[in-house]
Amino acid sequence: MNFKTIDELLEYTKQIRGKTFKDFDINNTLTTNSKDKGNLGKIIETGFYKYPNNNKAEADFANLGVELKVSGYIKNKNGTISAKERLVLGKIDYNSIVHEEFDFSHLLFKSKKILIIWYEYDREKDYKDFVITDFQLYDMTGDSLIIKNDFELIKQKVIEGKAHLLSEGDTSYLGACPKGSTGKDRTTQPFSTELAMPRAYSLKNSYMTGILRNAHLILDVDNIEYKTIEEYVFAQIQNFIGKKQNDIFEYLTHKKLAEPVPKQLSKMISDELIGKDKELPTKNPLFQKVNYIIKNLPVNDFGYPLERMSFRNLVLTEFKDSWEDSYWKNYFEEVTLIVICYKGSKNSKNGERILEGIRQITFNDEDIELFGRTYNQVKKAIEKHDISLLPQPKRFDGQILEVAPKGKRGDEAYTNFFQNDVTKVCFMLDKNFLFSKLNEKNKG
Repeated sequence: MNFKTIDELLEYTKQIRGKTFKDFDINNTLTTNSKDKGNLGKIIETGFYKYPNNNKAEADFANLGVELKVSGYIKNKNGTISAKERLVLGKIDYNSIVHEEFDFSHLLFKSKKILIIWYEYDREKDYKDFVITDFQLYDMTGDSLIIKNDFELIKQKVIEGKAHLLSEGDTSYLGACPKGSTGKDRTTQPFSTELAMPRAYSLKNSYMTGILRNAHLILDVDNIEYKTIEEYVFAQIQNFIGKKQNDIFEYLTHKKLAEPVPKQLSKMISDELIGKDKELPTKNPLFQKVNYIIKNLPVNDFGYPLERMSFRNLVLTEFKDSWEDSYWKNYFEEVTLIVICYKGSKNSKNGERILEGIRQITFNDEDIELFGRTYNQVKKAIEKHDISLLPQPKRFDGQILEVAPKGKRGDEAYTNFFQNDVTKVCFMLDKNFLFSKLNEKNKG
């Protein structure tokens, strides 16, 4: 089927709404491979648009400069919707990226405009029965400044011989996601003898959610001040570096700090300086499409954490999925932690600690693999209904992610673990591991 204009393509695509994949599975591919999501795009391409399968570098609708992608979304308990996963664009060639300029790269040559076919993901259904609910034409050039910056960050790491250290958390919108048949696949890179995991360009899950929720804003590239969350946060706090918590709080609020000093004082300060979590998407477009967490952490004079870093409470039903398909694996692969550090000693009082600066933390392939061990132990504990199997601290060699109570003392977090879907425990990062990540950028 040949479309002469984009309008003609979009008008034809309106017919896809409300259909299922089995309606277009002319070769009965999903009858034998009912859970292979890799076939969904091929089925739409051949069964709906009547195009032959191909692996050519040009766009699927080459004359229009449009690439076809099929992507799922999920309905959340609070009534919102979120993208199910990242959108993979194309494999990164470590040997050629070092010679590419962004405007002429393979990435942009193929995917300036993407026609996204959205379907609702339901873990209880076979893929053939998933309902296609909508479609969307997305133009990458609208966010070209930030995507170009992401591209250059990926390219620079390869030039430095650090392709094996690439992480999706390094960038804002454009990720370098794992792309191998197994997690142990490795390939060569041009400026190091260290083998690197094969990776592909992708639009991150958080960014896809932004597009899905119609939060995609066409940015005025001449007026953007910040290309990363780290830049934005540093700009807000830089004038207060070297000052005590209580002095910063009193300056910002014009209020005397009451006794006893609130345990969450650092969070209160960051809320004033940067904004509360729910307000941030209105502060800068970056916050709408980046998977990030802003954390406050006390450290000693050597930069060693005085406490562990926690994440949100665990939800039992999230552990039905395998680690590879889990929310938490995708989360840790993509998340960027922006850590605001306050220097003090173990005995220093809250309020007396000094704002030192910020660090950025992302997680590499080895980290993700070890996180998977912790996840699988939680999954096993849930399946066997056995609290003793939970991966509390020091349960296995090399453990860097642990489970611990999050809440008030007396909540009896472990005793009540199975009583509600949302538990009173959370994942926490081990302090030794956290110290190594805080200082990672200072390593050779």
